[in-house]
Amino acid sequence: MMNDEHDPAWTYPAALRALWDRSAYDRGYIADPFGSPDSAARGLRRVVALLDRLDRPQERFAVVHVAGSKGKGSTAAMIATVLTQAGHRVGLSTSPHLHSWRERIMFDGEPIDEPRFTNLAHRVITVAAELEQDEPSLGAVTTFELVTAMGLDAFTAARCNVAVVEVGLGGIYDATNVVMPVVAAITRIDFEHTAVLGPRLVDIAVAKAGIIKPGKPVVVSPQSADALAVIAAAARERQSPIWVGGRDWQWDGTWREFTAVGPWGRYAGLRSNLPGTHQVENACTAIAALWCVDQAGIAVTPASIAEGLASVQWPGRFERVTDWRGRTFILDSAHTPAATTALAETIAAEYPGQRAVVVLGTSSDKDVPALIRPLQSVTTEVISTRSISPRAAATDLVAAGVRETGLTTEEMAPVAAAVAHAAARASDDGLVVVTGSLFTVAAAREALGLAEPDPPIPGV
Repeated sequence: MMNDEHDPAWTYPAALRALWDRSAYDRGYIADPFGSPDSAARGLRRVVALLDRLDRPQERFAVVHVAGSKGKGSTAAMIATVLTQAGHRVGLSTSPHLHSWRERIMFDGEPIDEPRFTNLAHRVITVAAELEQDEPSLGAVTTFELVTAMGLDAFTAARCNVAVVEVGLGGIYDATNVVMPVVAAITRIDFEHTAVLGPRLVDIAVAKAGIIKPGKPVVVSPQSADALAVIAAAARERQSPIWVGGRDWQWDGTWREFTAVGPWGRYAGLRSNLPGTHQVENACTAIAALWCVDQAGIAVTPASIAEGLASVQWPGRFERVTDWRGRTFILDSAHTPAATTALAETIAAEYPGQRAVVVLGTSSDKDVPALIRPLQSVTTEVISTRSISPRAAATDLVAAGVRETGLTTEEMAPVAAAVAHAAARASDDGLVVVTGSLFTVAAAREALGLAEPDPPIPGV
């Protein structure tokens, strides 16, 4: 387990540099997903071997494992917040982060502090180097594998009795897929990372269904018929009980007040602190997972569910900020067509008849026209930009995709300049929407004075 011994050579920036040096997938901070299934399976064996040398921290607390294309971060945050309200010591592991690597390892809603993160990185990277020397056939431990192990090790050291672990990419070969959860949750599936997961929705569903473990329950948000068939087949094969939104539980109302009815009974008068109809869906998936957690002997009360959903914080998901002139900035990290559809629906519901200036920055693997088309109903003007993420699409490529939809666009980078220009283009009581990727939203939040980024990585 983690200790607090300090090596003066290991500062927080030095820890960030060590993680950067091991990053792959175009510096995207996730395990390199390309290559053969054998190569991907070797990555999982590598993580297991690393955790064995860390005394198997993943076996010392209960786990809720969350996968999906849309809403998995929000759903994970809801589950973790409710569990904290229920009196449990809760770890939360998510990716990517908005502003700081420390956000990837949280306890009861707060990121791990810099000294503990630094010591943790030193410990796990040292063990990883020993593993690589002793078992070279396993290959090099990647950044995402390291941070996955760091989180699990940290949760043990902090004496968490339950952890919520969000999948990084896909599921079946994701580095997090070494846990044995009390319940798996799969949120809405959409087209994403098709170069890695496959071109069809069923291919993506196969990857997500890989987190289902033998005999362990799985809760599933409403899905397309094809995707659900894949998930249900995997659950049958593994003899795992499956609970499906829209079939085994239902809901009625809006995020301001809704009722959820399912195997847990009837919960009325619920409210989500995260706006949007899609967040009601996510909340009900979280409730279903929490019901399974309670069935496993980890107490969750109706009161803790109501309090947790009403208080959950998850920045960058329809986050609203109003400036001194009355302009509203909506910061939403929608990065799939289903997510931008939900974003457009929420804008229309919350600001009927208003048109927004949209700031759009995406990753290079995104279908920009498919992302922007749902927003045509709420905007006529787009500012195409680029974040500092190594995987960000160039502004001209984003702009070309926008123009395919018939919308007008200007190109402007960095994101801070694009946000300032969009604000100038909006009326005093107008809307500015920043979307397309978490990295774009993070840069906008920093430009608006809402957060500070990590210090620069030395030598990068």
